[in-house]
Formats: sequence, structure tokens, C-alpha cells
Amino acid sequence: MNAKQLFDSIFKQITVYDDQETKEIVFWLLEHYLGLKKIDIISNKPIDNQQFIDWENIIERLNNHEPIQYILGETEFYGRRFLVNSSVLIPRPETEELVDLIRNFELGIRSGEYKTQNSSLKIQHSLLDIGTGSGCIAISLAKELPNFEVFAYDISEKALETAKKNAELNDAKVVFEKRDMLNHTFTHSNIQSFNIIVSNPPYITKSEIEKMRKNVLDFEPHLALFVENNDPLIFYVAIADFSYKTLKNKGLVVVEINENLGIETAQVFVENGFSEVEIIKDIHQKDRFVKAILIKKENEIERI
Repeated sequence: MNAKQLFDSIFKQITVYDDQETKEIVFWLLEHYLGLKKIDIISNKPIDNQQFIDWENIIERLNNHEPIQYILGETEFYGRRFLVNSSVLIPRPETEELVDLIRNFELGIRSGEYKTQNSSLKIQHSLLDIGTGSGCIAISLAKELPNFEVFAYDISEKALETAKKNAELNDAKVVFEKRDMLNHTFTHSNIQSFNIIVSNPPYITKSEIEKMRKNVLDFEPHLALFVENNDPLIFYVAIADFSYKTLKNKGLVVVEINENLGIETAQVFVENGFSEVEIIKDIHQKDRFVKAILIKKENEIERI
């Protein structure tokens, strides 16, 4: 059998996606399992050995709407390989834009566009990722911003296990901690100061469930996805309060948001004393991020 014949055979058996998505899935499968590139398929490259690949099982799982990333056990994010499983969300392209926002802000500091108290590369900066999941945000930023000490919190032990494996896989130094941001007790001894705080918290209301695709709803962790209809901003309120207490002067917080609640989410940070609060659209022109700066007054008393 040659590569084109195998491609066509698998393509015909996957029935739950449109043609374009199915093509991308089959290209992904053949590259992962057989190392075949698109040019190999187009040129009908002969296939010598595929007897240990259970295509029937793989196709059955795909037709049951299981995400291909969970079947393969990995995905790509910001040009790097990350392990994924049912305990963590599959990273989205929009979240790569979140990493870009942080990276570009820091590059602005280095170039002098932003003037902060800690803009010298000789001074170690600190960054926190709240609700790290697979660790994709924290690890990507640890690699992109080597002058930062990076911390990452999550409530899920299984998610933290996966994140630690991903840090090792990508040779990234990140300090992972189990923290529940909705039930966090502040004391002067447990507060770490940060230059940047970033988060992609749960923000999908349960009323939006019926609009979601089966491959997300049936397989990805609901703990990392959903909030109650009557309190959709619960995590942003906690993040804004935590950030106010832990960010250094002129520190930055950036969060990914529900596109339907941009104004409301921004208002949470305004009410918590942040300046330069801005709603930022993603590549699809949807409200996707809120960015805010904390300007502390001289001799300001910590809100503990």
C-alpha cells in the first residue's frame, strides 16, 4: 500500500467532521504514526511497516468525537510539543495570542517603550500563570522570557502532574503549586510579588453548553471550562483581588475572557483599582482578552 491509498482509506472512514477538518486529521495521523509529510502522500510514497497501528480503533475513537489530541496524547502550542490528556484542556490558537500579548509587552519593556521600576535585564522578574492546566502558557513564557522566574497554580493534582511532565519535556523551569484561587487565604508570609499575572480561567456559562461541540463537551475537563450562570465572573473577581495584592507597582495582568462578557470583565478590574484596563480582540475580531496595569500609590497599604 502507498501513502495516498492509506490516506484515502482513512479519510472515507471518518464520518463526523467536514472534509477539510477530516483531511487535516488524517494528515496529522499519518505524520504522527508513520512520519509521513504531505508531500509523501501526494507523491504516493510506499509504506513498508504499519502492522502495529490499530487504525480501526483510532477511527472508532474519532467517530465517537474523541479529540485527536487525546488520541495521540500530544499537541503543539506556540511551536512546542505538549502532552495532553483528559485532565487538561487542549490548548487553543487564541491562547497562543495570549502568550504573544505577554511576550510583546515584555519586549516593549526591554526596548524602553514601557518604563517600569524593574526594566533592567539584570533583575529577575517574576510571572504567575493561574489555572495552568497543561502548563502551556507558563512553559511557553518561561522559554520566551528567560529573565523571568515563572510560577504556575492549579487546583487539579492530575493537571499539575501533566504540567510538570511538559516542563521537563520542554526543558523549562517552572515552579508549580496546588492552589485554589476561590478559597485562598492571604497572609504576609505566603504572598509572592509578581511583575506579570496571566490566566485563562473557566469562563463558559452552563447556559452555553448546548452550543458546544461534542468533542469538547464529552471529553475535556468541565472543571476547567464551566462557571455557573448566576456568577460567570467568579474567577475574574478572585484574580483581580489576588493580582491587586500580589502585583508589583506597574505590574501587568492579562486574562482570557468570555467574548460575551468583555465589558463586564473589564469593569471587574476597574473596580479593583487597576489602570489602563483594555479589552483586546483575537484574530477573529472577538473580545478575547482583558489587559490591565496596577499603578500603586506611594505608601499604599496592602489589602490583606
